[in-house]
Amino acid sequence: MAELRLLPLDEVLDAKEIVLLSKKLAEQGIDDLPEGEDVIEFDAPLSEEQLDDFMDRLAAHDIACSIYLPLEFDETVDIPNEEAEHKSVGSVHRLLEALEELREELDVDSEVDEDEEEDEDEEPVDLELVDEQLSYAWRVFARAAVACANRQIPLHVIH
Repeated sequence: MAELRLLPLDEVLDAKEIVLLSKKLAEQGIDDLPEGEDVIEFDAPLSEEQLDDFMDRLAAHDIACSIYLPLEFDETVDIPNEEAEHKSVGSVHRLLEALEELREELDVDSEVDEDEEEDEDEEPVDLELVDEQLSYAWRVFARAAVACANRQIPLHVIH
């Protein structure tokens, strides 16, 4: 299961990666990294499939990252590490903008009336399930992104 957590950067990045991130953000005019110390876990895990599908949606908006900082900057930053995987870092403010656009695309606010009766002969449509999963993932990301911005603690997407 994948999850979103608010964690200090040093919980996920080593000292070299933090220095590299600082240098790359300095090129975008960001001088200080957030220093939040709290650890906050969200009680809403996502399946790997839900996360992958939602990250694909975020990638279409150029904001699919593994870490979101409560800072305003335009370009995502890639941090290579020794484990052969890189971490991408983006602005939670850009994530919030993308989430607002995705809200409209996914029609998150319009809920299906649960009292509607379905024809018993109809098979459930797979697309409805996908839409429900994407809406759920949207809600999880939206709640975490708002908490990140308000508490000034980096948001981490953990696989």
